[in-house]
Amino acid sequence: MGIYAFATSVVFLIFVAKVKRIRVLSTYGIFILFQILYNVTPWVMLEYGPPQTLFLLLTDGALINLQLWLTSSANVCLGLMFLFLYKRVPFNTVNTTSQAKRKRNYFLIAIPIFLVTCILCEKYGWHAYTFAEHISEGQPPGGLYTFTAYIKYFFVAVYLYYIAKYGLDKWSWLLLAEHVVVMVVDGGRTTFLPIMLITLIMFIEQNKDRRLVRRVYIVATLGIVVSIGTRALILVGDSIGQKMLIPVAIEGTMGDYPALQSLQGANNIFHPTYTFGKSYIFDPLVWLLPQGMRGNTSSFDGWTQQISYTLPDKFAPMGGFYYISESIAAFSYAGPALVTSLFAFVLIWFEHNKNSHRMLYISWVSTIGFLFIKMIFANCFKLFLINLIFMGLIEATSRMRLVMIRAQAAPRLLSSH
Repeated sequence: MGIYAFATSVVFLIFVAKVKRIRVLSTYGIFILFQILYNVTPWVMLEYGPPQTLFLLLTDGALINLQLWLTSSANVCLGLMFLFLYKRVPFNTVNTTSQAKRKRNYFLIAIPIFLVTCILCEKYGWHAYTFAEHISEGQPPGGLYTFTAYIKYFFVAVYLYYIAKYGLDKWSWLLLAEHVVVMVVDGGRTTFLPIMLITLIMFIEQNKDRRLVRRVYIVATLGIVVSIGTRALILVGDSIGQKMLIPVAIEGTMGDYPALQSLQGANNIFHPTYTFGKSYIFDPLVWLLPQGMRGNTSSFDGWTQQISYTLPDKFAPMGGFYYISESIAAFSYAGPALVTSLFAFVLIWFEHNKNSHRMLYISWVSTIGFLFIKMIFANCFKLFLINLIFMGLIEATSRMRLVMIRAQAAPRLLSSH
């Protein structure tokens, strides 16, 4: 059975983590946790869930078993790449004791951005966006909803730039607390969880006290619980425990559902036209266009349209996603192993160069590093690029300000001599 092969592959990944001293709080560890969520949850629902479901592919045991075998091969490839290529590189601390005033001023400047983000997210945030999308029958709302999303991304970049430039201190923790408030107001978790995780990873790297590390894992667990709780608040149920289990079950089943749909298409189309990796190369360029201009021109959109007549439901009926779907669209049954191997190689490169390319690393980890497994790659790459552009703008502004200060100070220095 596929579930035993999958369990064995997870044991192998844990063995590799032990040998290479890879922590749970890492891109490697988070990837494994999502692999378990997206594969075990559908299997549990099939074996022990209600006999009736609105989504027919969740009752297809052969399809779920096939996915388990394919993801097992992906897990083995991930483990082998890390076993032979990965080496642990400590995250260098940033010595900024002489920049106390600059760090305080940066935090004070960020406060108005925080307030504007909260005001906009309360009216046009993720919770309002999903409601507006439902009212418009699936058509994505634009205007202020899009503007609010970019303001939220900018505020994320404000935080990421700070920890890249100055490291972790009291001001960074206060900025992170502001992001907790934004998450609660906004109702979305996608921006908060990655920055919380990259923060905790940096904190563990810079502290060797084992008791402190254990506390960090407790904080990480609480952060995940809080993020789930923000969704649970809008659900109706008999207890808070029941309401918090619902988002996890939905994420595990509906996030995985597009993978089952891609397998369904690959199994039932005589000569499917695969993307052969174009969705990882050309689609990010398409996603950079405004949504109204983009239409259905991406390679992956072409795949979903091609398989649509084989599906009992519309593609991604509740909006979830799992990278296995796109890998199958690219290379059929070989896709999970090939794509996972390439992703592992890139993860390892970034880990090895985290100190020489600090901003690039932080931008990568907080987007593609954590979200690749649960988001269409083109969208994930777009978030990575947005973060990088905003961080670059902040850096350029900071340097221009220093140049202006030095230019103003130069005449005074000359006159004093």
